Amino acid sequence: MEFDLDPAVAYLNHGSYGAVPQQVHRAATAFRQRCERNPLRFNRLERSELLAGARAAAAGLLHRDADDVALVRNVSEGVSTILRSIELRSGDELVIANHGYGAVRLALEDLSRRAAARVVEAQFGIEAEREEIVSAYAGAAGPRTRLVVVDQLTAPTAMVLPVAEIAAAVRRAAPDAVILVDAAHVPAHVDVDPAALGVDSWVGNLHKWGFVPRACAALWVAPWLRSEIRPLVSSWSLAAGFPRAWDEPGTQDVSGWLAIPAAVDFFWSLGGFEQVRRNAALVTDGQEHVAGKLGTEPVVPRVEAAPMMRLVRLPEGMLTCEEDAMVLYERLSTQFAVEAAPIWFEGSGFVRVTGQVYNRPDDYARLADALLSIQAS
Repeated sequence: MEFDLDPAVAYLNHGSYGAVPQQVHRAATAFRQRCERNPLRFNRLERSELLAGARAAAAGLLHRDADDVALVRNVSEGVSTILRSIELRSGDELVIANHGYGAVRLALEDLSRRAAARVVEAQFGIEAEREEIVSAYAGAAGPRTRLVVVDQLTAPTAMVLPVAEIAAAVRRAAPDAVILVDAAHVPAHVDVDPAALGVDSWVGNLHKWGFVPRACAALWVAPWLRSEIRPLVSSWSLAAGFPRAWDEPGTQDVSGWLAIPAAVDFFWSLGGFEQVRRNAALVTDGQEHVAGKLGTEPVVPRVEAAPMMRLVRLPEGMLTCEEDAMVLYERLSTQFAVEAAPIWFEGSGFVRVTGQVYNRPDDYARLADALLSIQAS
């Protein structure tokens, strides 16, 4: 097995924190050891060139050049970077969907409170049609909108949204708004060129589906915006501008970042997006198996479903609130050695399952049996 995952655990939640292959761990360890042999020379003479190579590997996965992508620790940091560049006035608006990630929403709410601005929600259901989703974003945007966050792949509901169509509609409704794509689950999951989406900024985690050690994300910014943004940590490379100014976030262990080329190589050694398609077939079968055992149904979005991440509706009454979701997760993990993500969304309970190269059909059978046992208890 290429991973250090506990073989006694059915691991069906790759999307939350990823899982790092052993060969990528070895690459990161080798960089840490190389640094410790001569920390001064490594950080002053070698690190810059190595980071450029890491950025190039990350950018290549996104069909971009090395100088088009900066490295940050995660999507939350990328979002905060863009928020820092926006000047808000009283009454301005920030748009996020009801499917948006909780931490991103908190960042928007914090900024809006300090500026006497407000957060506006674009609302649509799990089974919304493409046109309904586009209209929801366009309807939430207007002349006071300064930022629109679009989730390319929704974390709680595993939907791939039509970003380019949303962006075009938002441009008409709010021509001065910055469009930011939260692509936390996208790299090595959905094949994309951020520059082709018609948006202003895009940030995706490499440590989820991209096999890179935590914490690492790629931040792409449209050329017009690059001179307007600054890293959250101002350090020695600040004058270099985008993207090099992000290479020096103080004294930080960058061995995980330097392992990006090894992680990208691992991804392609599996077959790249052909392996994604195989994983999608596996998780589709698993989703249907769990739903069949529970007597519910697999959730199939009318837009594109996330290839390797799916929802199953839970039986009525199994979840009644957000707190129930955490209790159910703890029971699955501690009593049954099953890792999955119970979800409470818009008044309904679901379980989110994933499919990765290390998963097998038995993993989904164990989840179904665990849920049935909990339901009966």
